[in-house]
Amino acid sequence: MLKKILINGWIVSTMLVGIAQAGPFILAGTDADDHGSVNGGGNQDGWLFMQRALENLAASPLLTNGNLKVVNLGSDNGSQAQRAAASAFSLSSLTGGGWSFVNINGDTDITNFFNGTSSDKLSNTGIIMMDSGNNVPGGSSTGERNIFTANATLIDNFLGNGGGLFSQSNGYGWVTSLLPALGVISGGGSGISLTGAGTAAFPGLTNSDLLAGPRHNRFGNTGSLPILAVDNQGSAVIIGAAGGSITNPGGPALVPEPATLALMGLGLLGFVGISRRSSQKSA
Repeated sequence: MLKKILINGWIVSTMLVGIAQAGPFILAGTDADDHGSVNGGGNQDGWLFMQRALENLAASPLLTNGNLKVVNLGSDNGSQAQRAAASAFSLSSLTGGGWSFVNINGDTDITNFFNGTSSDKLSNTGIIMMDSGNNVPGGSSTGERNIFTANATLIDNFLGNGGGLFSQSNGYGWVTSLLPALGVISGGGSGISLTGAGTAAFPGLTNSDLLAGPRHNRFGNTGSLPILAVDNQGSAVIIGAAGGSITNPGGPALVPEPATLALMGLGLLGFVGISRRSSQKSA
């Protein structure tokens, strides 16, 4: 009986390998930056979602480019969009890990960021943030979003080389320039719920946090991109991937939990014990 339990434990442990990790990129159809606040020293509602997204990306084992800098693109200095991004960062676990935060806005400065002629540039960035555009006061302008689209291949290569990205509902012209088959649809059904992958990816986040504001985009034809949240019609509202790039995404990365590791260890001990008995009988 013990032998059977140990064998079963080993088999189960090889199947239950952990929790989903959404990084290195998360694409949300929300405007969480317009629907959040700080209360009691902690982010609330949409800003908490933004914080959890950053923490998820920073913890991804596939965020490998080694740069500890979050760059928020397109938000006007001192605006609601910029304050939301700064709060999501400053109250996150990233601050204890040596990360820094920079806000870059304006056509010229964003262009220089991409072409590498400024001190803060794509090559020394760890995570890119993009706000929800005209859905939040001070969000990225049409001209700035056109620059994103013009540099979509650079963003894709940045992700493929181990960078991370968190973006919200800014029209996603830069994404569809890379993936024409991906449907980015305005609006969405009522309600929003985390999927199993989303619950694992954003620990401590609730559906009510996401319901703090409307979603302005939903996604169709998502292909292999993991769906992290849906509306009541089942349409994807938040999608992401653990590895690769926009054009070549990987599946969810898996990080073993302590209980899973214990089960795996128990199973392996049983496997070793069975192997020893078999060897003794053969001798």
